Amino acid sequence: MPPRPIVEISFDDAFGHLTKIISDGLEVVGVLDYTDSICLQTYVMTFQAKKPQPLIFVRTLLQSFLFKDMEVLGHKSIRQLLDDDFSIVSLPNSPLLDRANDEIEAVKDPRFTIANQMEVFRQRAAQPYLDILRTFCQNRCRVRRTLCHIVRDWENLQFDAEDIDQIIQHEINEQPLVYQSASGPVETWSLPLSSWAYLYKVKQMEWIVQLGFELEVYQPDELGGMYWYLNYLSKNRLQHIERIKSFVVRSINQARSSRQRLTPAAEAQYNKSLAFLRLALLDAAVTEGVSDALCCLYTVLQRLRLVKPPPRPYSTDELRYELRMKPFAVIGLPSLPTFEEFTIGTQQTECPSADLLELADRAITGAKKGFEVMSKLPEAEAFSVGSHDRWAPSVKNGLKSCIATGLAVSVIRKALDKSGEGGDLKLKVEVPTPNKSYHEWWIVPRIMPVR
Repeated sequence: MPPRPIVEISFDDAFGHLTKIISDGLEVVGVLDYTDSICLQTYVMTFQAKKPQPLIFVRTLLQSFLFKDMEVLGHKSIRQLLDDDFSIVSLPNSPLLDRANDEIEAVKDPRFTIANQMEVFRQRAAQPYLDILRTFCQNRCRVRRTLCHIVRDWENLQFDAEDIDQIIQHEINEQPLVYQSASGPVETWSLPLSSWAYLYKVKQMEWIVQLGFELEVYQPDELGGMYWYLNYLSKNRLQHIERIKSFVVRSINQARSSRQRLTPAAEAQYNKSLAFLRLALLDAAVTEGVSDALCCLYTVLQRLRLVKPPPRPYSTDELRYELRMKPFAVIGLPSLPTFEEFTIGTQQTECPSADLLELADRAITGAKKGFEVMSKLPEAEAFSVGSHDRWAPSVKNGLKSCIATGLAVSVIRKALDKSGEGGDLKLKVEVPTPNKSYHEWWIVPRIMPVR
């Protein structure tokens, strides 16, 4: 057996690695200061996304803090972590999370059924939920690859949650919200557990696409199509968060209209849930806006032949579409668009280039306002306690991407007004690599004049 090669590095490089291990190790200890489940997720994700990436020893240390001896951060049970997350996302001050339900022994008491069903759901949700945190302790390539697998577990979890929601709905005699539609009144139920699972599932689908941009999975001529799909996902998430919010607001109104006054703890839970939903709505809205603008921009650039596809003698658009959408093929909701729908949405042949640029301008203006609001949020409202110094620069980089996109749209529009769509625009386009972009997830093309 031949001897293994030994890597020889200079003293300066070795000292640099040691210094980084120590500095990252000192920083990672901050994860032990637990605030809530959302802040914990933000901490782990922003720490893992640092550039340069934390070394594997430090990421392993982070994982041991999170999961050693089946305790979260050494002092919280998995049930406490899950219940904390439920109470923030879809079940603030809910009787479903009342610990007193565990003491009920009368089989016919609704609280007995609620306690049993909630425990069943916790057992099924624990592994997929912890897998998200465990995944973000790995390197970026493996994060995306692992998310492609665990998103299937969330699909199954959502189906299980729907059955449990219906059982609990019957036990507590829940009343639906009634909406007026064109065809008449429509009843809709809260389904808090499946709503929780669906929200996390869609967010993971977005992460897979966004990490694809960061890891340069997509070719320049594919960026417009993938931003279209990201826009499709973020629209679904935005609508779903609005749905969750409507039931949380109803719960608050019912609690405040009752004779019993809300306790400070209950009031704090409602306020925290509303703050989270506000942040989630902002995040979904800016993702929708920037992805819509970049999709329109890349569509126009391809029409003008400023972004050209490379020769692909052994590939077709449909085969590449199947390859890119393979991680999402098993997902029932949101349903995967057909190749025809994807082509129509990406090319938008019936929409003139000038109108597409106008749409991009409006979308990026809205996203810019959203990023400005997010950048001013304090760490408590941004759910970034302990990691705000990493979270805030990411938001500001998103804002810079909006400004750069707006400038690119303006340059193309002026050139079209001057030369017309069939004329010589005297422009060239450079698609930067993620590490040269303001934000790794927003690849804004650089428009330069040709002299």
